[in-house]
Amino acid sequence: MIEVLLAVAVLAIGLLAGSKMQMLGLNYTQGAMMRSHATMAVNDIIDRMRVNPDGVSTGAYDNFSTDSAPPAQSCIASTGCDPSDLAKHDLRMFSNYFGKGDADGLSTSIGTAEGTISAPDANGLRIVKVVWKELIKGAEKEREITIGVYL
Repeated sequence: MIEVLLAVAVLAIGLLAGSKMQMLGLNYTQGAMMRSHATMAVNDIIDRMRVNPDGVSTGAYDNFSTDSAPPAQSCIASTGCDPSDLAKHDLRMFSNYFGKGDADGLSTSIGTAEGTISAPDANGLRIVKVVWKELIKGAEKEREITIGVYL
């Protein structure tokens, strides 16, 4: 009888350890997904800024934060598009990564993340940053992807 009780106890401990490993695996997978989505969002807006150098030079992308409301839908559906309108469209697409999606449901949310684009410093360096919260060992920690770019 004691052998059966001992076997059940060992099995229960093994199952608890297995479930703990599953939970940790899920947590790390979610963190990796957030990191890859954040990297994708940063690279996307940098590519969009490279395509629109006139919008960059006029400051249309400067000091933008996804915490504010995304710019209104602009020229993409119409026939003409100046650099400022294209920048508004690009910033709206950048906001889509953070759950500020269009009415047509193009949002690909990174959860509670925030994206920012700084104005250039004296040397022309712009900082594009995405900050999000991640649950690590039961505590919420802030993580970020930061890329500096000269445009």
